[in-house]
Amino acid sequence: MPTSVEDGLNGSIGRRLKAIRKGRKLTLIKVAELTGVSASTLSKIENALVSPSFDIIKRICDGLDIAIEDMVSDAEDPMATPEAPAVPPAMHGRKTTTRLGEGSRFTSGTYDYVAHATELFRKGMVPLEIHVRARSADEFDHWSRHSGEEFVFVLSGELEVHTDLYAPFRLKPGESTYFDSAMAHIYLSVGDEDARVLSISYDPRQKPAPISTYMHATARPVDPEDGAPTEAMSHN
Repeated sequence: MPTSVEDGLNGSIGRRLKAIRKGRKLTLIKVAELTGVSASTLSKIENALVSPSFDIIKRICDGLDIAIEDMVSDAEDPMATPEAPAVPPAMHGRKTTTRLGEGSRFTSGTYDYVAHATELFRKGMVPLEIHVRARSADEFDHWSRHSGEEFVFVLSGELEVHTDLYAPFRLKPGESTYFDSAMAHIYLSVGDEDARVLSISYDPRQKPAPISTYMHATARPVDPEDGAPTEAMSHN
């Protein structure tokens, strides 16, 4: 049995990866070619021997052309089998609720994320709660950029938005911005308090991108037993 929530998550990721791979009749070597992740690492993930970083999960999902929710969600598809995991069809009347502490958590060091509505697959929108820890653009190796549009609403603190086309601008609680997310962009907190924002990304393409597309590439999963979202991830 898993000894922690993190062990359980790792085991779930490994089982899903193995089921998807076998369902597509792919060898570990072929998956390694598609994803750029070594066959030995893939084998360790399938057997829950290592904790994959968000970057590794992103590379696997991108290489296999699947949404990251397919890999990290706790929701089980009743039609899926280990040999052929089913892809939930689009349907009307879908609904999900994310209670306090239930979102999937990730961190990149500069940002902490709580991903909401991860039970719904292939969504047109990606809702993220972002806790902005960065104070300087120098903290970023590269800036975020993804297809579509992004709406950002400041919940608390003061946010400074940087893009590659416009001068930096600041937003206070209750203020928002809506922009073309194909522009390179980063967020910085201003002052002593870390900014908390609601980010909703929309990609008008027919084929939704993995949720990892909307996060910084260095983001990785966070053990949900570390504490409540955002507040417990504050830095000193």
